[in-house]
Amino acid sequence: MRAFMEKLARQTGAVLLKKFTQTRDVKIKGVKDLVTDADFAAEKLLLKHLQSGRFAAPVLSEESGGAWKDEDTFWVIDPLDGTINYAMGNPLFGVNIAFVKNGVATHGVSYLPYLDELFYAEKGRGAFLNGKKFTCPKRPLSQSVVFCAWSKRTPEKDRQGLQYVADISHAALSIRDPGSTSLGLAYVACGRYGGYVYNNATPWDITAGALMIEEAGGIVTDFEGKAWHPHMKTICAGNKQNHGELLETLQT
Repeated sequence: MRAFMEKLARQTGAVLLKKFTQTRDVKIKGVKDLVTDADFAAEKLLLKHLQSGRFAAPVLSEESGGAWKDEDTFWVIDPLDGTINYAMGNPLFGVNIAFVKNGVATHGVSYLPYLDELFYAEKGRGAFLNGKKFTCPKRPLSQSVVFCAWSKRTPEKDRQGLQYVADISHAALSIRDPGSTSLGLAYVACGRYGGYVYNNATPWDITAGALMIEEAGGIVTDFEGKAWHPHMKTICAGNKQNHGELLETLQT
């Protein structure tokens, strides 16, 4: 499974990199949301390999959708995470592939093609960056740089996000918004950043990265502190020292 997922992620990344240097076909997908021809080209490749062969299973994808029940076994993919970055020529984008067995995420890959960084996690076996195992270091919120992402698609979500950005900015060392959930969660897992919060989580955004953080020794919940699952609507991720502080800040 690992070799298959890593190879497929790199193949998909190669498609994205090739199109990244070409003229982009960009369309409006929804409120404050874009889609490009690269999204569909990458998805086409992923679906070809995930819907047939040894590891064939139903696929839940950002672009083509899909449905599942909690107990199901399926793939979750985001062919191009960070589409707005990609469309604007920003190289911070990634590919997410995760496998969910009987409702539990068991394998995840986040690949950042431009940086050639491949993050892999397997339930019970740890998290890896380009083949090297890593752990999530502990540090307090006051010494953490936190990724703060928020939805701008409704006034209510926007106001909520701006409020917690202000609160976390005051409590943390600094804040950032990477524009790519795959990068954000992977960097929290390996300790480059201290936390990640987002009030509009989706399965294709978070499943691979949440598993990665958990396997590296970090903590992932929703804003209420409930254990993470692929279809939760909010995400609060951090290390074992600052996660409680992040939750407290979100809940005040």
